Amino acid sequence: MRPEASVIVPTYNKRDRLAFTLESFAYQRDCNFEVVVCDDGSTDGTSAVLNRLRGNVPYPLVTVSGSRRGAGAARNRAARAARGSVLVFNDDDMVPAPGYISRHVEACSDHDVLSRGERWTVPVDVVPLFLGHVVDPRLYVDIWSRARMTVAEKWTLDALTASPNHQYRFLQTCTSNLAMRRASFDRIGGFDESFGTRWGAEDTEFGYRAQLAGAGIRLTSSAKNLHLEHSNDSGEKFRSGLDNFRHLGEIHSDSKGISALVRYVELAVERGHAGELFNEQEFIDRDSPDIVLFC
Repeated sequence: MRPEASVIVPTYNKRDRLAFTLESFAYQRDCNFEVVVCDDGSTDGTSAVLNRLRGNVPYPLVTVSGSRRGAGAARNRAARAARGSVLVFNDDDMVPAPGYISRHVEACSDHDVLSRGERWTVPVDVVPLFLGHVVDPRLYVDIWSRARMTVAEKWTLDALTASPNHQYRFLQTCTSNLAMRRASFDRIGGFDESFGTRWGAEDTEFGYRAQLAGAGIRLTSSAKNLHLEHSNDSGEKFRSGLDNFRHLGEIHSDSKGISALVRYVELAVERGHAGELFNEQEFIDRDSPDIVLFC
């Protein structure tokens, strides 16, 4: 039977986090889906993990691979292999809550909607307690009990709720928790692969083209997933990815909004404030979600 949704997971050298993520998809019990993983040239034994899990998870696990070309290219490769009419983009370190896929599918019932789900985080010092274990129901519920809301994510949720049509809404197209109909993805044109292997801006650029194409970007709070944090420095990504933001400015040099964004990122990096651009190391006081398994 053809899957209703295809979960797209690009991966590079995150073997243990990837294994936890893929085992956690076993608790999506209310829809018909497949997971398509693109191994973007990993060298850490990722292929062995994929071989072990294929046939040992209760959903179709499709794998594709290629030389190291970056996250955008990996997502495009996985999308080409996908069979579902809805594409759900989920990173290799993001653990889905029950109902994650079905909520996105429901939100994408309109043809041109990008559904942005809600991201929670397990702090970096807590993550090692969970890696390397079989993700049984007890462990799955336990890790969700450790979930916290970052300052960065709270900013995103507020932006999409209070001003869903503002001119910078494309900034909320974070591909760690984003879904759309396959037809919308094809019409927008997929990810620009010229950003290469550096972190950053390829999802922002995709969101900008989606916005220009008239696609709505909506918050789907009920589609939750959980980031297995791997950094103690929110600014490091922007420092390492600054050239990608400059490349974004070159691609869309006719956009005053993009130019302003790039300059804002440049100034934050130059003045030592890169960590304030998307603060994932500070948390707000908010209770973790109640997780109910569909068992």
